[in-house]
Amino acid sequence: MSTNEDVINHIKQGEIYKKENNLNSAISEYQKALKIEPENTEVLLKLGQIYEIKGDREKETAFYILAQNTYQKVLTKEPNNPEAHNSIISLGIKQSRIDELVKQYKEKLKKDPDNQILLDSVKRLTTISLVSIPPNVKGGSEKKGCAKIFLDYIFPFVGIIPLLLGTMIPKLKMLQSLGILILIIYLIYKFLTAKKPSKSKQW
Repeated sequence: MSTNEDVINHIKQGEIYKKENNLNSAISEYQKALKIEPENTEVLLKLGQIYEIKGDREKETAFYILAQNTYQKVLTKEPNNPEAHNSIISLGIKQSRIDELVKQYKEKLKKDPDNQILLDSVKRLTTISLVSIPPNVKGGSEKKGCAKIFLDYIFPFVGIIPLLLGTMIPKLKMLQSLGILILIIYLIYKFLTAKKPSKSKQW
């Protein structure tokens, strides 16, 4: 935290403007603070958050890019700043850049395998990537996304239920074979749709 009185005042005034939804004035206050202390990561984070809010409200990707660049500046100065990593991931979700971030963070983790913040970020990104629904694009991808949800999450339960019923209730033993068949089909589907590992380029 800064000890410079002018910087502190600009931060406080920026927060007031933010609460009043006067985002442009908040940006101006944070930029004034950065002119005094360009390396101040607290101010950079606050500025990035305002850019991100403007991107949300105005549906303008340019503000997302400004926010991303500002968060990256924080990580350049403080590579293990957890708030900056969380902000990068949150922004990446909005930009549909999860798969890209997974690769980037895995590369970082290779260079620093004991870094708990990077490890947690990779776990979080991987989880988000696995449960994310494909975005709608031309050519009926909405239907494709629904089919994927059914095959990935509902279809296996369709097989488990008759398998359990056939195992526990003798009269329904015929359902056991049906359940096994469904689960075999599911495993074949997962095998055929599994992505083959590819070598990531270092950056």
